[in-house]
Amino acid sequence: MKAGSRCGAEEARRTDERPLAFGIGSFVRDDGGYTTMAVAVSLLVSLALVFSIASLTWTNAKSGDVQAVADAAAMSGANVVSAYATIAQVLDACVLSMGLLGTTVLGAGLVLSAIPVVQAQAPQVIDAGRQILDARRGFARSAAKGLSRLEGAIPALVAANAASCVSANATGRDRYLGTALALPRESHSDFSTLDDELDGKELERTAEELREATRRKEEADRRADEAKERAWRADCVDDPLCLRSRAESLAGLSGAQNPDYASPEEWRFEYARVRAQNYYLRRWQTEPGAGSNAEELQRSCARREFYRFAWGEILEASCVEEDDEVSLTLPDLPHTTQMVMGTTLYTDRVWPCTVEGGTRVLHCSLSCPGATGPSAGRSPLADVDAGIARRCGACGMDARAMGNVADASTNINNGFEHYWRIVVEASRQYEQARKDALEAERQMRKKAEEGGSAFDRAMELLAAPRPKLSPPGSYGVVAVVGREAQELPGGPTSAVLAGTTLPGGVAISAATLAPDEDTDGHTVLSSVFDGIKREGQPLLLTLVGDMTRLWGKLLVRYGSTYESVSTAMEDVLGRLDGVGLGRVSTWLRDRLSSIVDDIGFEPADMRLRKPVLVNSQQVLDKAGLSKLRTAREFFQKLPTDQEGQVRACVELVRRELGDVEFTVAEIPIPGTSLTVPLKLRLDSLLGAVS
Repeated sequence: MKAGSRCGAEEARRTDERPLAFGIGSFVRDDGGYTTMAVAVSLLVSLALVFSIASLTWTNAKSGDVQAVADAAAMSGANVVSAYATIAQVLDACVLSMGLLGTTVLGAGLVLSAIPVVQAQAPQVIDAGRQILDARRGFARSAAKGLSRLEGAIPALVAANAASCVSANATGRDRYLGTALALPRESHSDFSTLDDELDGKELERTAEELREATRRKEEADRRADEAKERAWRADCVDDPLCLRSRAESLAGLSGAQNPDYASPEEWRFEYARVRAQNYYLRRWQTEPGAGSNAEELQRSCARREFYRFAWGEILEASCVEEDDEVSLTLPDLPHTTQMVMGTTLYTDRVWPCTVEGGTRVLHCSLSCPGATGPSAGRSPLADVDAGIARRCGACGMDARAMGNVADASTNINNGFEHYWRIVVEASRQYEQARKDALEAERQMRKKAEEGGSAFDRAMELLAAPRPKLSPPGSYGVVAVVGREAQELPGGPTSAVLAGTTLPGGVAISAATLAPDEDTDGHTVLSSVFDGIKREGQPLLLTLVGDMTRLWGKLLVRYGSTYESVSTAMEDVLGRLDGVGLGRVSTWLRDRLSSIVDDIGFEPADMRLRKPVLVNSQQVLDKAGLSKLRTAREFFQKLPTDQEGQVRACVELVRRELGDVEFTVAEIPIPGTSLTVPLKLRLDSLLGAVS
């Protein structure tokens, strides 16, 4: 094989001999190098490939851009639904926290109504709780109305935001047309739980009835305390004298038989009874029943019989002072003839009789100077008045003489019987007052139980499932964006790909809301409360405290409702420990606390919702739509005037909500007459559209 090429002459001869033909030799020389033609063709093919690839890359990029624009439009539309979800959560937190606050304050008023020493403050607290619930009811209705209006504008807001996003991406040679559809198209939200008819009237009525029963108990307790103090003073405090000092000077009692008590709180009626029992036993045992003459003998004998009688009566008396039972049977000691005739002093056969001149005569003692005849047994004083026995002319013993024994010592302030009568009268007043107090307390317990049941029902209403939010767009937002046909850009490629056009295209995308694990809606509620708090001054209530501060705790802790309600109840009811809780109020306080513990508030999900892209078929399936049919309908309805479409959506929103600001609801500030409008600026919802 020869290397190199033929000489020119040889080539000329060959050419002349046969026609010109292209072969490998046209591109590769005999010496192995490339011919000029090969180099030219290679350059031409390379340039064609480069320009073709560049054109293909541009085409692919432009074809994919429409999907990116559709994704952005879907996300932009879903942002509207996200904003609505945050607004609805804030309003629900306000409604729930105000309901809890009003019910908690009413519960505190209920407990206050059962505490005698502070029950007068209960109406103020109860009225505050009722006002909170009244304000809450009006706010809940306005919130439901505002959310409904806002939901009505969501489809237009979604379409406007999406269309604006599409329009913003349609720059230069890129022409996009499109918008987004909120699915479901209509609202399926249920706001009925916001207006749950919680008005506190039952709690208010029960609290008033409980307060009336408590007032009666307080009045009865006051009367009982006054009676007890009066009896204690008669027993222990010299004014000018008392049972204790009289027993000491008249009977010589001291020490354990005649103790002193420093205050009525440590004193009981039983102590006076025991003192009197010891006193009369000693006087009976030491009374001689003798005298230097008939008159003195009669008085001594009458006293001795009186002391015996008094000791026996007081010995049989009882003083029961238990929590649920009061029974005082302290006896009146006779100090008149009529009183004597009503006792066994008149009927007991204790007086000796003799026969004088054929007549039976009653004496104070056989030692009487008039007792000279034979004994005729014993008779009661009643026999004298009945004519069965005659009154002795010497000693004159009869019912009148017996009545005179305690007459003076009862009616003047230096006699033991004088102070005993005070104790007896006070014991009856005390017993009646205590019985009245116990009856009032039974009524208190009944009303407290009714109040506890009413509180339980109120809490059950508040613990009901929160509003079911299903606004337009709750399934998701589906965006469809169309791209107009576009010629390839000019330049070097035009020499190779002259007249090439990128056909139009359509992209569909969908976005829905998903909880953001890195966010906490409590900060949103805290910001809302901080803004509200600056609008007015809180109302301070004795024993309840700053209601605005308490509401703030319930509002900001909306996501952990059980904990916040328990804490609130502890904050409020814990302040009552030092104001004289009684049996009923202690029971009621514990009952209300247990209701909160048992009610089972479920914490709310406070994570903020953010838009995320999802498979559009998932959203369409949930809405019961076909992807192909929906995309075709979208494409057919795409506006030719994108800016006009945006303006039309904005005008629809403004017709629904207003021009610049939309007031969703008026939030009342608990404890004040002020309200704070919760306003939304349309430009914040419409974003760049405005």
